[in-house]
Amino acid sequence: MKNILELNEDELKDFFLKEENYINFDLPLYFSFQTLLDKVDNKLSGKKLKGFQNSQPRDFENVNYHLLTNKDGKFAWRPFQIINPAIYVSLINTISEEENWQVIKDRFEIFRENKKIECHSLPIISEEEDRTNKEAQILTWWQEIEQKSILLAIDYRYVLHTDITDCYGSIYTHSISWALHTKTEAKKRANRNNQDLIGVAIDTHLQNMSYGQTNGIPQGSVLMDFIAEIVLGYVDLLLTEKIEELNITEYRILRYRDDYRIFTNNPFEAEQIAKLLSEILSNLGLKLNADKTIASDNIIKSSIKDDKRYWIENKRITENKQKWLIQMHLLSEKFPNSGTLDTQMREFLKSLEKSKRKVQNVEVLISLVTEIAFRNPRVSPIAISILSLLVGSIKEKQDKRKLIRKIQTKFKQVPNSSLLKVWLQRLYLKINKSIEYDELICKKVIDNNEKVWNTEWLNGGLKNIIDKTPIVQEETIKKLRVKASKKEIKKIIKRRRYTYE
Repeated sequence: MKNILELNEDELKDFFLKEENYINFDLPLYFSFQTLLDKVDNKLSGKKLKGFQNSQPRDFENVNYHLLTNKDGKFAWRPFQIINPAIYVSLINTISEEENWQVIKDRFEIFRENKKIECHSLPIISEEEDRTNKEAQILTWWQEIEQKSILLAIDYRYVLHTDITDCYGSIYTHSISWALHTKTEAKKRANRNNQDLIGVAIDTHLQNMSYGQTNGIPQGSVLMDFIAEIVLGYVDLLLTEKIEELNITEYRILRYRDDYRIFTNNPFEAEQIAKLLSEILSNLGLKLNADKTIASDNIIKSSIKDDKRYWIENKRITENKQKWLIQMHLLSEKFPNSGTLDTQMREFLKSLEKSKRKVQNVEVLISLVTEIAFRNPRVSPIAISILSLLVGSIKEKQDKRKLIRKIQTKFKQVPNSSLLKVWLQRLYLKINKSIEYDELICKKVIDNNEKVWNTEWLNGGLKNIIDKTPIVQEETIKKLRVKASKKEIKKIIKRRRYTYE
């Protein structure tokens, strides 16, 4: 494995142009953005996006496509965005210019000089054929955060856990320039709109896709994960300077994106570091999550997440599918939307797909899976795949339709759930074609002429490519069955491998 900073500018561009990095959340198998990305890249090759504009994109709404995913089955939600392909490719081209990429890499060298603050969330590139980049990223978290936290119990007596509230949604886009060029240089009048500065260019692209807003960056792509790391790396640098001023020397910090683990031998020093971090973040428009700031003198216990500890203590997996689902339901009540639930649902899907036995009490299992997904939207893609296998095992088409109506009625109660609707469409698609959808990307599955992104700010050639290049593979849809295919299941299962080994 290697991280993104080890790539040259050509490798960097190729990396970001892969559709798995364009969208890093789960969508049904029939969505494919690779052809579109390639066509846009060919059109923009050696050219600036400005030459294809007839207006400023920041003057238009819905330049990116927004999807909401519910977090708790009630009122909490998280926004994902599918970035407008024209702005996405333009931003990649800008970052991967040799001089710009060198500026970014040089700055990260400075961010990472303090070996006592370790960041392990930079995008990872797998160098093994049987391991995806996502799997490599998860393995890195397990090795460098969880396992290293346990190891640090030898050297330290206390640990303080904390994270940033709504990190991506709160990042001030101007702070990217501060991070890359220092705040003093970035705020000079001559530099504020200087597109030759990579920080300003990134900021401009972000505003162009967000109706001119300077608060928040889109969530849902590896590119945005990396841009967040620029700001968070800057925070690491500022925190180093503040800690040195207080002459605190015995400490270690492990950071994974906006999640911090602060290790010390003195609880007061851990609190001091957290206070410094809070002040630095405040100056950047960010703040620590008070509800998730927890100190402990039991490093090993606190290094393992509560949901994982609970499962280790209580799991009693049997061949009985109903008992397994009941165990997961109990887990989900105690730790909603947890990583352990996500992992176990994938294991259940894998077991169900491989099982040669006739499924007993199918409707009871369907009810259990639906209830788990209803209260834990994080597992919706896996739950839909499980439901497809269970519903697909029912022989009578009329009975299938009846169950689908019940599932549909249940999930209609979940607010802010457009991503869930995308997955429910996969479940309904081969059972009831008369169902209508109000989500635009669902309409796109039915009619490829539907437009996902607002492209009114673009002129002819590039606009036509984005409007008319299919992102839904009709041949894949034709081959679909009610039951999720081996290929679909493999895609879902592989994403979380290594998380709880």
